[in-house]
Amino acid sequence: MPFDSSASQSTIQFVAYVCTDQGAAVARSLVERSGGKSDRLHGGGLSGAARLCSDVPPAQFVLTEIGNIPVEMACECVSEIRRSGANVIVLGEQTDINTYRALRKAGALEYFTFPVNADEILAVQGEETVQIELPRPPAQCPSIAVIGSNGGVGSSLLAQNLAFHAASSQGANLRTALLDADLFFGSQAIDLDRDETPGLFEALKAPDRIDQTFIGATMDHVCDHLSLYSHQIRVGQDPQSYEAGLSRLFAPLRTEFDTLVTDLPRNTLMQHPDIADQIEALILVIPAGFSGVNAASRLIERIKIQTPKIRILPVLSELRRDAALSRKDVAKTIGHDVIATLPRCDTVVMRAHRAARPLIESQPRSPYAKEIRAIWNAAVARTPATGDPVRRPLMKRIFG
Repeated sequence: MPFDSSASQSTIQFVAYVCTDQGAAVARSLVERSGGKSDRLHGGGLSGAARLCSDVPPAQFVLTEIGNIPVEMACECVSEIRRSGANVIVLGEQTDINTYRALRKAGALEYFTFPVNADEILAVQGEETVQIELPRPPAQCPSIAVIGSNGGVGSSLLAQNLAFHAASSQGANLRTALLDADLFFGSQAIDLDRDETPGLFEALKAPDRIDQTFIGATMDHVCDHLSLYSHQIRVGQDPQSYEAGLSRLFAPLRTEFDTLVTDLPRNTLMQHPDIADQIEALILVIPAGFSGVNAASRLIERIKIQTPKIRILPVLSELRRDAALSRKDVAKTIGHDVIATLPRCDTVVMRAHRAARPLIESQPRSPYAKEIRAIWNAAVARTPATGDPVRRPLMKRIFG
């Protein structure tokens, strides 16, 4: 963001609130470089800045120091300063990624850990312009969700097999997370004969605190490259309070893994549409019947209104015969090409379930397994960007 040194002298560009000698040295250097005076340097740290900046912004940019206050309180202070209209830059000793994410989420323009100097905070361009360089966001892995237009169409089975294909050395060989988002009747752990993971509910209550250590301790590591979150709600637990954290769970999982596959109930998506913002490819499983096609059409229409850029990949399921509509008829009715057809395969599914193994692992040459590979390739395929670019100009990313 440019700092225009030709602005009115009545507008203070920088003001600093620090609480250590180290912070004061950085602040003094920064204020001097921006053409300011020592009277713009104050004590009190981040909490002091929040108390004094709640009504009128004392400067366009407020440099603060977190000190020893808890991260939760620090986030509240950042939000308070942001409500005044000022931009907030935070300095501190904390080096964990969760502190960084929490402060940025609360509205901080940037968080720097000590040791830091003015050159790392400012990028000087020309004689009159100074810019703050925003770091690139952490790369996030592909996020694929599987949803059924109706119950009993095999969406959970498909999600399970996609995850195993992604993790398998015979498949994509990626570090994969399988998220069972059905908090009422999620069956992934049960179908695989694994212990449920109560850590999922801990994660949903405090998604900002999830890191590699937390994931390692709370997810079930099904095999070398596959980790699972799957747990059912218990009597007395409020499902809404946990489901509210689902959309915020995606970011840390996508940071820690190479790919994320979510078994997503349609009701959960409808009640929490912000989840769709965290999904790149939504695989919609449709039975070959009139009610299934009707439900799929309504889902597609609503999802496209809420999240226009999401890729919807319809898959026809023959696990339910229904009216036995043709793939062509289904595609024409929903207005989307059907990318694959899941064949009816009662015997191999039964064997896989009895062995508590994914079908693609127990029957890798079956027609079903072949369709799984085709669906995976379609889900991870990159399509040319359309409309606005993903990375917008700096000014639009800050003010847009």
